[in-house]
Amino acid sequence: MPDSKDLKKIEKALGKISHQQDEILTRLDRLEAGKRADESISQEALISFLDQFRAGEALGEASLGAWIEVSDVACVKGGLRTVQQREGMHARLLEARMKELGATPAFELPEAIYQQAMQSAGDPKKSDPEKVADFVKQFPDVEAAIQPILDIANKLDHDPETQFMLRTIAQDERSTLEFLQDACQQLNG
Repeated sequence: MPDSKDLKKIEKALGKISHQQDEILTRLDRLEAGKRADESISQEALISFLDQFRAGEALGEASLGAWIEVSDVACVKGGLRTVQQREGMHARLLEARMKELGATPAFELPEAIYQQAMQSAGDPKKSDPEKVADFVKQFPDVEAAIQPILDIANKLDHDPETQFMLRTIAQDERSTLEFLQDACQQLNG
């Protein structure tokens, strides 16, 4: 049986160990908090992303309308109608979410980009197989194309509504890109 002197040494050692454990836990908490901060996105950056994404989706809706007007391939035209509706819905969802977050949509794509997209999509001299092939060349890797959306979504644990809205939009974008790849394969071999 240890004597009182030994017990005091043991108590002192246990106290020191307990203090060291508290310090370690405090450091771990700080590291975890820093890690979470690094993995999250600021409200300002989120709003900017949503606003730019909204503008791109609105352009997608408009340019697909121009393409549909001149499309002469039934399978492409049918798929484009679906894609166009999704793009428009995404633009409206993103705008609504921005407003719910207290922001006002303000980002506008440069006029030159808008005009180029509309002109290219609505060009009656360019065939559907050419347009589909050009689109697929821009986005040859479906998963790489949607990854930026998922990267933002993955940083939104504090905002699950926006997080899951972006994840479902990414699923739609995947479907769009897969449709265009399939159409390209069918039309261009």
